Amino acid sequence: MFKDIVDAMREGFVTCLKEIKYLSERVEAVEKKSESVNGTNTRRKSLPEDKGPDVPADASSSKDKLQNRALYLENRDAALALCRAKSDRTRKLAASHQSPYTANSTAKVIIPNKKL
Repeated sequence: MFKDIVDAMREGFVTCLKEIKYLSERVEAVEKKSESVNGTNTRRKSLPEDKGPDVPADASSSKDKLQNRALYLENRDAALALCRAKSDRTRKLAASHQSPYTANSTAKVIIPNKKL
């Protein structure tokens, strides 16, 4: 049973990391679009010295891989910090918010006391 819980937690954490990666990619895409709309990037495109060599889009260098790895580690650390902060917050709840019945907390989720 403990292994099942650990596996479920691990799967949830992996899902969180994937979601963070997806959202960070979306933020980058929005930033690029806002730069093109605001015109901050158009001036740079017109300068000939800013243009790099023609390289296929699928060619990746070790520098890109290192940046991707660094971004992955940064996102992972942020997700871990968020998870730790949430668990710290739940441990430090006020006495009025703490439940004396902690032995079977899953029953509260499965059978809520609130009437719908």
